[in-house]
Formats: sequence, C-alpha cells, structure tokens
Amino acid sequence: MKKLGICLLIFLNIQFCFAKNTISIDLENVSLADAIRVIAERIPCRVSVKPTIVGSVSLHLKAVSAEETLDLLLASHQLIKHKVDDTWVIEKSVERMKENQDSVQLQESSVNAAPLVTRVWQIHYAKADDMIRLLQDNHYTLLSKRGAVHADTRTNTLCVHDILEHMDEINRLIKRLDIPVQQVLIEARLVNIDHSFERELGMHFSVQNAEAIDSEKNHFSLAVAHLADASLLDVKLAALENEGHGEIISSPSLFTANQQTAMIESGEEIPYQETSRNGATSVAFKKAVLALKVTPQIMPDHKVLLELEVNQDKPSKHVVLGVPAISTRHMSTHVLVKNGQTVVLGGIYEEDQTWETDRIPFLGKIPLVGFLFRQQNSSQGKRKLFIFVTPKIM
Repeated sequence: MKKLGICLLIFLNIQFCFAKNTISIDLENVSLADAIRVIAERIPCRVSVKPTIVGSVSLHLKAVSAEETLDLLLASHQLIKHKVDDTWVIEKSVERMKENQDSVQLQESSVNAAPLVTRVWQIHYAKADDMIRLLQDNHYTLLSKRGAVHADTRTNTLCVHDILEHMDEINRLIKRLDIPVQQVLIEARLVNIDHSFERELGMHFSVQNAEAIDSEKNHFSLAVAHLADASLLDVKLAALENEGHGEIISSPSLFTANQQTAMIESGEEIPYQETSRNGATSVAFKKAVLALKVTPQIMPDHKVLLELEVNQDKPSKHVVLGVPAISTRHMSTHVLVKNGQTVVLGGIYEEDQTWETDRIPFLGKIPLVGFLFRQQNSSQGKRKLFIFVTPKIM
C-alpha cells in the first residue's frame, strides 16, 4: 500500500508535454528504482532493474527529453543498461564488468580444459612457411593461446596443434589460400634498329599510342607504344634484319607466375685480376649484360599490368686500378596491355664507328709506298634498341 502511494505521488508530480516528447519532473526523495521505471514507461520502453540498485533520488527538471533524463540518471549513479531481447536491463557498471570478467574467465577455462588435437595439412601451391606467418600474425591469429604450428619445408606440410574448434577456421583459411597461381608467358624480342630507319618503324609495324617517358640528349630516352597487329612479328623482324636495317639480339620466351618477376639477360662477364689484403691474386668477373625484368600482374578485365625494367651495361674504355669501368643505362616503366598484345619499348642509343680501307689492287700492298695507293674511311652510325614484349595469360 505504501509503494502504491509513492507511485501515485510520482505520477501526480510529473507533468508530460507529449507534443514535444518532453517531460517535466518534480521528485523529492523517491526510490531510484521507481524513478527509473516511471521515466522508462514514458519513453516508452521495458526495463528490468536489478535488486542491487538501492537509494533515493530527487529530480527537478522542466521540459526535458525522457531518453536523455534516463541516460543522465543512470550515468550520475554509475549505472548502465544493456538490451536483452526487448528489455533494457539496468545494473551497476561494476557488476557488468564483473559479469564480463567472469564470462571471459569461463571461456578461457573452457579453452584450457578442451583437449588438444593435431592435424597435418599438405600444402600444394603455397609455401608452408608463408602459412605460418599468417596463422601467427600479431594482430590477428587463428590459434588459441595453447595452439602451436610448425612447418616441414622438405615436404611442404603444415602441422597444427590446437583445440578442435579452431581447426575448422584454420582449414577454411588454408583452402582459400592454397590455390594455383595463374601463369603468364612472356615473349620478348630484343632488336637493334638503324637510326635512319627508325622513323619508318611506326608504319612498318603499325605502332600506335606512342608515349615518351623520359629523355636524355641523344643517348637515352624511353618511349612506350602498342602494336596494333603483332600476328607476324617474327616474320617482320626477320625481314628487317635481312634488309640490313636491324639485328635481332635475342628472342627469349619464358613462363612466370602472376606477380612474380621474370628476368632475361644477354651479354658477357668481363674477367679482371683482383688482389686481396694478403697479396693473393684471383680472377673476378664483372657483368656487362643487357637485362630485361618483367613483373606481370593479371587484372580482373583480362588485361596485364607490366612492370618493366631494362638495364644495358657495357664495358667502358676507362680502367681504374685494373678494374674495367662499366657504362650503365637503366629505364623502367609500368604499362597496361591486353592479353596477347605487344608493347614496344625503345630508348637506348648506340653509336658505332666502322673503318673501311679502299686501295688499288696490287699497288696498295707494295711495301713502303703502298700507302700512296690506299685510303682509310670511317663512318659513324647510330642504332637504337627496341624491346618487344608480349604477355599471354595461360
């Protein structure tokens, strides 16, 4: 009967303004639990107040939001609410923290009590060592605190020792990642073309979309273009060589996995004598090669993004302390091509000087006076290196 009187008093002392969804409250020394219930009814929402919530409260508010009033009331008394089905449970924050701690401890004790099992996976396409790094990632690990993982590099197998409930998630990850990687066939053609014939190259090969990337006066520049039709590329290059306008240096073809670098080298290693600190001598070698590095990345639209690097190292005339100097030229670019389309890179110039001797037969070979009947002529030519690259998704 006393409780009914308190609730009636609360109801009479609260004036509601439904138009603006606000309430005016004038409470004096009312039970905290009752105040929470009455305000919750005007939100409206269902609440369940824990019996550990005791004490009284006085509220004198005008035209305030019912939701904000409830939140302020809970916060001022270190209370929290959490939803269970369609009911808000009101309890002390320390109790909630203790419940969470108890839940965590219960979960940990359950994990600690669970038996450990061992499972071995045969990794077919990936590397077992790479799988270990994923499973033991510091930010996100699929292993429990008791779990352990080992890899046998000889057989490329993965051994996991953990509780059973973690094994299913590990198995899903391995099945998702242990898949074959697409292969790309890289066909390359390295050709030296006369500078005088360079202008006719576009018409001869139907070069389109040429783009200059970099330039350096008469010695080094990089241009990238696409071939409109590369179906008879080898035939056209052979005809170019037969006409004396070019020289095919190399025509390599090799497979590489998606996003893996393939490298092609053509050249020589120059030997030189090397002396150690104790006076012993040995023969060392320096590379003077033309190198092409290609890293393909298969795109979703069946195109290939190529990362291309070209190095041309040639022996220089200079020798420092018995070590030959190497003249180095480097260029790199990224280009997007269709599957099977040929991209052309050009930009490294070479200057050749040839000597020819013209002489009158018999007279030019006479000792002492033969030089009067012969003449030496020199001619300079300039050649440019072109690289044709064709990626094909297999």
